[in-house]
Amino acid sequence: MNGKTIKKSKVFWAVGIVATLLMCSCSVVDWFGSNISDEEVKDMDKDLGKAIQKQTAYDDSLKRFGLMLEAYNIPQIRVQSKLIKNETAEKDLPDSVSGMLSSSVNKIGNTVVYVPFDPNYVISETTTGGDIKRALPKIVIAGGITEFDKDLIEKKRELKSKANVGDNLGSNYQYDGGAGYKASSGISRMTLDLQLMEYQSQTYLSGVQTINSINLRKTELGWSVGFFFEGNGFTFDYSLNKKQGKYQALRLLVELSVLEVLGKYFDVPYWQCVEGAPPDTRMLARLKEEFEALNQAQQYTYLKEFLFFHGTPGIDRSAAGISDSELAVIKERMKYYNCPDYASLFLKLWETVPLAESRKRIRHYQKDQNDAAQKVQEETSKKIAQYNSLIEQADNLYKQGGLPQARELYRQASLLLPDQPDPKDMINRIDASLAGTHNQNQNAAPAAPRQETAGASPAQEPAPQKQATVAVPKKEAPLNPFKKDTEW
Repeated sequence: MNGKTIKKSKVFWAVGIVATLLMCSCSVVDWFGSNISDEEVKDMDKDLGKAIQKQTAYDDSLKRFGLMLEAYNIPQIRVQSKLIKNETAEKDLPDSVSGMLSSSVNKIGNTVVYVPFDPNYVISETTTGGDIKRALPKIVIAGGITEFDKDLIEKKRELKSKANVGDNLGSNYQYDGGAGYKASSGISRMTLDLQLMEYQSQTYLSGVQTINSINLRKTELGWSVGFFFEGNGFTFDYSLNKKQGKYQALRLLVELSVLEVLGKYFDVPYWQCVEGAPPDTRMLARLKEEFEALNQAQQYTYLKEFLFFHGTPGIDRSAAGISDSELAVIKERMKYYNCPDYASLFLKLWETVPLAESRKRIRHYQKDQNDAAQKVQEETSKKIAQYNSLIEQADNLYKQGGLPQARELYRQASLLLPDQPDPKDMINRIDASLAGTHNQNQNAAPAAPRQETAGASPAQEPAPQKQATVAVPKKEAPLNPFKKDTEW
């Protein structure tokens, strides 16, 4: 080997050693490997063979949405869904996501009750003697997977290098070596449409719908290194394919869409349940227009309601109308929030209801109402017992001819339950008899109480009982605040 050949051979080996060192350096390895290690595979392997609880990005959002419905005093409602089908030509997608939808609705809480639609089960149970009392829904969720655009964006890059040392460089041997790098990525898109319809009328609710899309990413990475000496050598190839799961993406899409479509129906600021979500400007504009269309008495009712949710002192939500002191509170709140009119104040209060505090106030208010109703019931039961006792004594005196004494007892019974006509009739009969105008041949039985009591005569007819009620003024519930079909 001459000196020129030896020199060139040394140059080749030097280049090879330098290339090998560069490829072994951290930066080059990270570049070729795209910072991907086997840790992801290890994390998946450690969970193999055991069940794990599924957590999604919207679990907390759905839970917060349920708390929001309670804080806005939304009454419980039953929801059903049609079959949410795959309406695209993509066969890799599931035929239906109705199971995912029912799980999403159940995550919300007690305010929204999911009613399954399974006629085969109901028919089978009825045939075998089952006694099923079906609860009918108020609203129905409909929709489907309407779009699947595959590989909307594709991006590829490739790098190859090759070296050959042989006779052309004065070497007595043949050397071959090379390296290559290839990477590609693509994005597909899925879209889910959901709408709401009324069960009774089977009509869709205008504007209560959602159309949400999610992007699916697919990446492919590969690189190779090879070296050959006189036709013999080795190659090393590495590849990694990574795709976002379609089913996982669909679950996220369903959960977000359920939260949005129900939020639009209940007219609550649902976007506050999703971190980083923008406000629904169309809903805000619609609520302002609908509030401005109300008469002033209705506006005061809603303002008082939401001031109560905020815990503003000096507001009596159970009292009809508005007092001067309550009007002063509203004026003060307008100044505090820098609101030029009632509609602006309403939207400000509506958007900023404190969830935990409002839920607590509503529970306490309901407890007070129940306690008051129970107290009224107890007092009414006592009055009915006293009424029956007085009527029984008066009837006996009437039969024995003690008309003045019987009249006094009938009068006392009438004062206890003024809506009962029997004591008044007996008083008129006694007055006519005492005046000498009563027909002596008429020996009609005295009016008996409408409720039988212990010791009462079997011939007596029980006095009608008036069930206890609490005089609470009715007003529209904030279920879609301006709907007319709900009272509470």
